[in-house]
Amino acid sequence: MRTSDTATDSGTWVGRTVPRKEDQRLLRGFGTYIDDVPEPRGTLHLAMLRSPYAHARILSIDTSEAEALDGVVAVVTGADIAELIPPFAADYEKPGFKVSHRSALAPDTVRFVGDGVALVLAENAYIAEDALGLIFADYEPLPSVADVEDALKPDAPRIHADLDDNILIEGGNKTDGFDEVFETADNILRERFRVNRVAGTAMEPRGCLAVYEKADDSVTLWTGTQVPHLLRVGIARYLGWSESQLRVVAPDVGGGFGPKMYLYPEELLTVAMARQYRSPVKWIEDRLEDFLTTFHARDHVYDVAVAYNNDGTVQAVEVDVLVNSGAYSNYPMGVNLEPFQGPLNMPGPYRFRQFAYTTKGVATNTCSTGAFRGVSAPCVTFAMEGMMDRIARHLGIDRVDVRRRNIVRPDEFPYVNVVNQLYVSGSYVECMDRALEIVDYENYLANQRPERLVDGKYRGIGIAVVTELGGHGAARYKARSLPDLPGFDTAHVELEPNGRILATTSFASQGQGHETTFAQIIADELGVSIGDITIRGGDTENSPFGTGTFASRGAVVAGGAVMRASGDLREKVKKFAAHLLEASADDIVLEDGHAHVQGVREMRVSLYEVARAAYGLTDSMQLPEGEQFGLEAIATYDPPASSISNACHVACVAVDAATGLVEVERYIVVHDCGRVVNPLLVKGQVQGGVAQGLGQALFEEVLYDSDGQLLSATLMDYLVPTALDVPTLEMEHIESPATDNIGGFKGAGEGGVIGALPAIACAVGDALAAFGGNVNRLPLRPDAVLELIEGGNGA
Repeated sequence: MRTSDTATDSGTWVGRTVPRKEDQRLLRGFGTYIDDVPEPRGTLHLAMLRSPYAHARILSIDTSEAEALDGVVAVVTGADIAELIPPFAADYEKPGFKVSHRSALAPDTVRFVGDGVALVLAENAYIAEDALGLIFADYEPLPSVADVEDALKPDAPRIHADLDDNILIEGGNKTDGFDEVFETADNILRERFRVNRVAGTAMEPRGCLAVYEKADDSVTLWTGTQVPHLLRVGIARYLGWSESQLRVVAPDVGGGFGPKMYLYPEELLTVAMARQYRSPVKWIEDRLEDFLTTFHARDHVYDVAVAYNNDGTVQAVEVDVLVNSGAYSNYPMGVNLEPFQGPLNMPGPYRFRQFAYTTKGVATNTCSTGAFRGVSAPCVTFAMEGMMDRIARHLGIDRVDVRRRNIVRPDEFPYVNVVNQLYVSGSYVECMDRALEIVDYENYLANQRPERLVDGKYRGIGIAVVTELGGHGAARYKARSLPDLPGFDTAHVELEPNGRILATTSFASQGQGHETTFAQIIADELGVSIGDITIRGGDTENSPFGTGTFASRGAVVAGGAVMRASGDLREKVKKFAAHLLEASADDIVLEDGHAHVQGVREMRVSLYEVARAAYGLTDSMQLPEGEQFGLEAIATYDPPASSISNACHVACVAVDAATGLVEVERYIVVHDCGRVVNPLLVKGQVQGGVAQGLGQALFEEVLYDSDGQLLSATLMDYLVPTALDVPTLEMEHIESPATDNIGGFKGAGEGGVIGALPAIACAVGDALAAFGGNVNRLPLRPDAVLELIEGGNGA
């Protein structure tokens, strides 16, 4: 089923293009972000002293001058809090994993530039910052290593002295018969791909406000987390508290993208200090700290070998993965995500049946890496799509034909790929064909000169056929041996006495539009307008327990819980309405805010009247048999399997022959995320992902020197795309609903970035075909592009 980006009104709310409900509040400045939360009287401001060394032993810390500064309440070191806050790490119950504990403040050894060594509590943020300059820490520098391959050398310094090497996690697998198939294929192509380290650079950096409640010796933590319930579990666990002593509130959050789904030292410290000093404690991260300490992502090396026949059919794929995991393994995900998601995503839309991989997550003296939009999928898709183009060039056939010979065909669904991932439905061929139709691919090729040079610019086109693995539930996380991720989410939906709907979910929003999409789902289930629905979440005291917001789980898991709870409430409403109308509940229809008897619309009662009766707010009311007062329902949803969305991205680029600057002239996406709740919001998600993917492909890179010093610590050095760099997105939706989850939804939050990296890289490779066209390293900044041109054979 194909829709445009402005789906027509079908008489239901799901599928409509509806402006985001929350935009009126946010665009008028009425949002409440961390720094907007009112500070209680007496709030202390926390500032962190951070290590200037990538690896060093702490010899001494003199805090006397800082403590003497007027307005300073306390100066705390790692030694001071060793018993209050024990070291923490992720649990990962699988062979090949080594625990690398982290202290909230390093007591004796620092392992990256930015590692916290002391904190100041002061009457305001300015005094706290001034006091940092009065703390004198003496270090003994130790040998350091920042590069992932250097960290594997036998003589590399060990990041954690209690471990026998720097490999934090490793694994591998090989299908039966791989060696024979690989060795007997007509051709074998080998290539190394390097993917740059990036930062999330959310518009709002991290921050915390911990408020101590004297009445019950508890703390309320306001923080921009993606996982409020898991964060509460983690903080309570490591502080040794009852969870009832901690409330976590995620207000409006200015971007999450994955880095904000972890437990950070600052969250532990603000909570612990608030209780220790019986005072509110606030910490707001600046952009320098964001680059230094908010978890980075990517920084991968892929050694890929593809065995294929002379017609372009891929027979087998082998990949060795190296991931720079940084200094620590962090709660709740640990370091396993990037190393193992890479091989898991390697098959993508392709049908090869033999696969072998090894993978390692390696510790270095750099900031930890972790989840970032798409996790490893953009990286392995960059590698696989690059290999598809290389196969086409080697065989002298069109890149589209190579993909068509290897892609999962419509008649093969449901399909189980080589890593045992179930694709219940999809539109891989249809998405590719439609994207090529929109770009007029044949005409583009007909007008493309062999040398690609026109008016001083090399022009090329790139194609990426991608899958988006998301919507994970308990089955996925338990199979991955991740005990700290429950997998389900929960919704509570209530018809209030005033006839309006209030829904609370375990999800916290970071701009995805949950207030709108969840309201659309509820509106269809209960026959009301979305204007009559209020959505809340992100507060552990007022919302039900659940996993949280990441991995394209919104529509699938939280949306599934919302749909299930709304459906349960619908049945209760029908019973009460039937009781009032003296009819059978089976004959009741909910529509336009009323309940009426099917076929007899004049026999109706408003939901307001139903609610008044259900809450006993009438002269008399005999409850329907088996019912209690009130109209509410709570439901969890745990999808039986992950969802697989798919898309085709096509990028048209122009490469300036003199400067190496790459301009994306046109960008097309045909996207399939199953049943679309709101086409406008899906387009926004894809557009945002494309912008981030473009940034990683062309500009963004976190750089360390050989001593582990961060070289890209400002937005002058770490370049992010602006609106002028991002092309207008031409997008269409195709719907192949998921048949194995409650709503037919699939994830939509990460597909944009997954497709943008390979599409743009392949387009640049095509533009530079006369010079070999082998793009195997990102980002493609002007200097790198000029090297491709001057080198003649790729990077």
